[in-house]
Amino acid sequence: MNRIEKLPPAFERFDEMLGVLDFAIFENAGGTEEEILSAVPQALRHFHRFDAGKLRALGSRRICEKAFFGDWYDPDSGSLLRLGSYKTADGSQLTDPVLSSLDDVRIMSGASSCPEPGGQFAYAFSHPPYPLNARPGEVQAVFEEIRDFILPPLHRSEILDWSDARLPEVSDYFEDGAEWWGVFLFSVHIPSMRRLTIIAGSTTD
Repeated sequence: MNRIEKLPPAFERFDEMLGVLDFAIFENAGGTEEEILSAVPQALRHFHRFDAGKLRALGSRRICEKAFFGDWYDPDSGSLLRLGSYKTADGSQLTDPVLSSLDDVRIMSGASSCPEPGGQFAYAFSHPPYPLNARPGEVQAVFEEIRDFILPPLHRSEILDWSDARLPEVSDYFEDGAEWWGVFLFSVHIPSMRRLTIIAGSTTD
């Protein structure tokens, strides 16, 4: 199993936009639990301790792609959503708008709630505590490129959700997110390509 160092430009652009998810992608991977446990710390950008045995004990849940993307994503159109109710500068009221429709919309007030734990990759991607430094349309475009790289169309995927409120016991990387925004940890294996992706997220304001 070898880590892929040169990823598509969308991953670098996501970092420049101040995205808070971390990715580590490997080729020649069988998707075994041992491979996943050895790969996870390579996705954690800043940490001082990591306990693979503790992560093994917490375990994972196999989820489908729909659950992986979660509530902030419309699977029919492939669009990111911005859940919540909002009032715009022209007095309009918006409810759960498509993110890319907000490029020229000035939102004056509104609110959304953190989603229920489990899955919710689209939320973690597009809605960190501080807004991404990009127009909504570009966020959608970068999301699509990253989505199609980690989950190539027409290829079967094996997605495990390792997210757990006790992840701070695994690594101090997860302590910030456990305060309120959330902690996210996924492994995505594409058997036909022998590609393994680890996605981790944890941050605070």
